[in-house]
Amino acid sequence: MKLIGLLLLGLVSLVEGEVVASFAVTCPGFFIKDQNIRPIPPTVVGSASRYQQICQRYGNQYRYATLYDTQNRIPVYSAYIYSGYAPTGPHTWLIEPQLDGVNLPEMTTDGNILMLPHQAVNQDYAKSGYNRGHLYPKCHNCKQDQTESTYTLTNAAPQTGEDNRRWFNQVERIVDQSIKTVCSANTAHVVTGVIPGNISMNRRVNVPSYYWTAFCCRNRNSQNQFISEGYRLQMTGGGTATATTYSLTGLNAALTGMYGLQFQVFGTIPGCS
Repeated sequence: MKLIGLLLLGLVSLVEGEVVASFAVTCPGFFIKDQNIRPIPPTVVGSASRYQQICQRYGNQYRYATLYDTQNRIPVYSAYIYSGYAPTGPHTWLIEPQLDGVNLPEMTTDGNILMLPHQAVNQDYAKSGYNRGHLYPKCHNCKQDQTESTYTLTNAAPQTGEDNRRWFNQVERIVDQSIKTVCSANTAHVVTGVIPGNISMNRRVNVPSYYWTAFCCRNRNSQNQFISEGYRLQMTGGGTATATTYSLTGLNAALTGMYGLQFQVFGTIPGCS
């Protein structure tokens, strides 16, 4: 890892990623809270060595949280608070050095690195035919620095251009509209994840078979009630699938079957489960 460390030194950016032992302890603000004001992260699947919890930070401020699969080299999910819709331009994609044993507290560009053992790098996507598909989308926020914080490969998984457009039009835009319609301002918690598939990009990075997302928020018509909705879209490669809308009960059941373990996006909070 010394060579990797030397390559990364001097490439530090303002974006910081922090690999942590517990979301609930280090960056609890991105998760819905139960009646005891206890943060409830989505299910943390698998072993701590393979699945790493990352509190994503930019400009010395936590922005969202990501559970990352270091074997498939894609996220399991990213959790964030919806803050509005504002389309923006592209930015530089970054990597998380802590996932590969480099003790730098900040994310960096990957320079000329062709491969890292535990995460995707930009070279994996070069000439692959796949886009870097955001989980926490760049457009679900209103501030430039928040947008820039989403451009880390720990918040991305491979999508074809056709699937990327279908996900945007059938899910991301619809979630934006739904939140604005049913949620009280600044209360919408969102989790977006992927289901691993059977295809490998560059023989290293898993290409997901499905993307999914869910939100839960305070009902704008009744502050004492939560309201929620979930979506799932198959990644066909050609952008031919149609998104499915779920209750949270239905989405939890579908994800439980696909992950092969009991999975809950927002725990058992009434209105979010």
